[in-house]
Amino acid sequence: MHQLELQLYLTYLLIIIELVAFAWLIIDIQKSKKKQDKIIELEHQILQVENQILELEKSIFESEKNIINQIKEVSISVKRLNK
Repeated sequence: MHQLELQLYLTYLLIIIELVAFAWLIIDIQKSKKKQDKIIELEHQILQVENQILELEKSIFESEKNIINQIKEVSISVKRLNK
């Protein structure tokens, strides 16, 4: 009878260990999911910043183009005045 009690005790102990391990696994998966969500959020923010940079570069390019056109117009006007 003593050996049967020991087997039952070890079986219960094993079940408890498995439950703790399973709970730990679930918690770890949830933490990993939260980290993954945070990474995705940060990547989204990076994409937004990159998009803003591209828009600013586009605006700068347009401004440069306008300045070049104005310089050309002034140059043409100066040439006409010098004739």
